This record gives sequence, C-alpha cells and structure tokens, in this order.
Amino acid sequence: MDQKINTASAESLSFDDFKKAVLNDFRLINESRQASLLGRKEVLTGKAKFGIFGDGKELAQVAMSKVFQNGDFRSGYYRDQTFMFAIKALNLQQWFAGLYAHTDIEHDPMSAGRQMGGHFATHSLNADGTFKPLSQQKNSSSDISPTGSQMPRLLGLAYASHFYKLNTDLHKAPFTDFSNKGNEVAFGTIGDSSTSEGLFWETINAAGVLQVPMLISVWDDGHGISVPKKYQTTKESISEVLKGFQRDKNGRGYEILKTKGWDYPHLCETYEKAVKICREEHVPVLVHVEEVTQPQGHSTSGSHERYKSKERLQWETDFDCVKKMREWIIQNALGTDTELDKIEEEAKEAVKNAKNAAWAAYLLPIKEDASQAITLLDNMITEGADISAIRTDLSSIKEPIRKDIHVAVKRQFAKLLVPLLQRVNSLLLG
Repeated sequence: MDQKINTASAESLSFDDFKKAVLNDFRLINESRQASLLGRKEVLTGKAKFGIFGDGKELAQVAMSKVFQNGDFRSGYYRDQTFMFAIKALNLQQWFAGLYAHTDIEHDPMSAGRQMGGHFATHSLNADGTFKPLSQQKNSSSDISPTGSQMPRLLGLAYASHFYKLNTDLHKAPFTDFSNKGNEVAFGTIGDSSTSEGLFWETINAAGVLQVPMLISVWDDGHGISVPKKYQTTKESISEVLKGFQRDKNGRGYEILKTKGWDYPHLCETYEKAVKICREEHVPVLVHVEEVTQPQGHSTSGSHERYKSKERLQWETDFDCVKKMREWIIQNALGTDTELDKIEEEAKEAVKNAKNAAWAAYLLPIKEDASQAITLLDNMITEGADISAIRTDLSSIKEPIRKDIHVAVKRQFAKLLVPLLQRVNSLLLG
C-alpha cells in the first residue's frame, strides 16, 4: 500500500484539517458498514423482507463522493449507500426506513416503500410540481432493479450536460437551474458481473462516440453472485477487455483508470484525475475498482461461504477496506488505536439508534391501527361468538405487523359468521 499522503486535495489543507477529513471518512465508512451488518440481522429476524448492501464498497464510494459537485447526477444501483450518505442525500434512519419499506415519503424519501431497499434517488420536483434548481444540488436518478439498466440513463444524463455545453443559448436563465454551461458530470456505478449485459456495451460504445462527461465506476469483487468472473468476463478484467477504447493522440475514446478498493490515497487520486478529464474535456472515463470485497456475500438470500474458498474468505478479511483504512491511518500517524476504537464504537451506537428510531416510526401507524381493531373487538356485539381470545392474541403482540391485524379481523368475522349461518340454516330448515 502507498503510505504517502499525496492526494491533490490534501495539498490545500493543513495537517489538522486533513486529519479531521480522514477521520470523518473513517467514521462514515464504519457507519455504513454497521448499517449493512445490522440491516442483515433485521432481515433474518423478519423485520425486513430482503436486503442487499454496499459492504466492501465503502472506501471507493467515499473517494468518489469527494469529487461529486452540485449539479452532477448519479445513475447507479443498490450497492451505493455509502455514496448517498457521503453526499448527504440520505441519512441512516432514512436508510433503515427504506429497508422496512416505510410508506411515508418523509421517512423513506427514496420511494416511500414502493421499491426494495437500496433503490436510491433524490427529488427533482418541489411539492407543487415545479422543478428544483438542479444545478445547485447533488442529484441521483431513481434506481431500478434490472442489472445494467442504469447505463442508458447514465448516457442520457451525460449527453444532456454535453448538449448544454455546446448550446450557448442555454447558458442563461432559466436554463441555468438545470445546468451550469455543461459543467456537470454523470457518475455511474455497476458491478463487474453486470458489465456482461448488452446495455453496458451499448452505452459504453455510444458514450465513446459522443464524447460525453460520463464517469463509470465498476465495483469488481471477482464474483457475480456465486460465479467467478473467469466464467463471465473475457480476460477476467473489464478494463483489459476495453483497452481498445483507450484514447490516444490519433483518436477519441475513453480514459481507463485502475485502482484498488482498499487503497484510500490511490482511490482519491484516481477520482480526482478521472473527474478532471470528464469535467474539463468531456471525455468519458472508466474507473475499474479491483480487489473489492463483499463481507456478507451477495445478499440476504444466500451465504458466500458456500461458494468461496477458505483462502478467498481469508483474503477478503485481510483486505477489507475498513481494516485497511484503519491500518493506513495508524501508519501515517493520523490517528491512534484509542481514537479509532472510539470512532468505531460511536458508529455502532449511531447506527443502532437510527435503526431503533426508524423501526419505532414504522411501527407507530401500525400500532394505531391495531389499537383501533382492539377497540372494535371490545365493542363488538358477538351474539354467542367468543372473540375474547382474538382480542387477547392481538393485544399481546408488542410489535405487530399489518398481517397480524388482518388475521385478527378475519378471525373475528369468521367467528361472527358461524352463528349467523347457523341461524339462517335453522330458519331455512324451519
């Protein structure tokens, strides 16, 4: 690992300010990691139905966020939680609300529970339907589930910036609310296995032809769920495959850069270089982030211990980006073990508190509905139908879900319906 502190951004900071920035990054990646770990537990205990997280990608996303400016757009996928935290488009409590599928837009600003967790977005419209000044905020298009589908949208966003740059009639109000003379970069993210999708290749080719400010990051953890990349990517490297797209003095094309997901200073340097080319020259850039880990496997639907060797699992432990950043901080005298231990403990506490607050907010309207159902049961004229057990069962549930209420109400009506049918039957039989 490069032990020098030589990122371009660091040159304008004092040592104390640089140390503060580094420790803030360390805090953020720890909070995001703890959210992933606790999020998995929430799924396995049944509070959430499915989880797919960004653990292992934290450090690369922090580095990318440093060069993401107002007016820029993201078109990515469900692994990008750390990036959304870093640009302050999402907080921990909102992230957990999305995991629980909270149906209140104030709690889950991404989709109000309409999409699965990890489908990130920012709002382009005000409550009255008018456009926000997009050039003055950090933006994310709304994620969609099919892998690779973020790519055509990414191309469109990059081309929009290029169009604004070329068309000087758009360099004045009201168009400046949407673009600052084409200064915006479209940031894309994709997993290495999704680079096998046709949408990826069509977009890569079109962006190279159009020469648009598109910065695409490939998070490469060596697997597509359980399939090693040797079975799905030629030469086992998307950057090697794309070498023919590399620009040279004789023609237009791409700038292709490679870095490692655990190397903090080199990640920062790489993204500073990448965005400068994109923003100033309107040349598309591909950043291939290799040696990324996936500490919990692909999702909550499986276990990576089943298909990764012991050697691979040990390597992922040794090269975990959180562990590696901690080592780098200590080696460069930017923090002590005591300081970093404190940050890690505070991160755990912050995530736990955010989770509890999100769960309490999610339960509140359900508890109110349960209370109304219990009141209904208390006031019901049963005419021989004993529904006290139904009422007792519902009221004894400390953390009810809507299914519990529906089951209780259905049981109640079934109890009432039986004596009614018996009376009708006796009348008919006369």
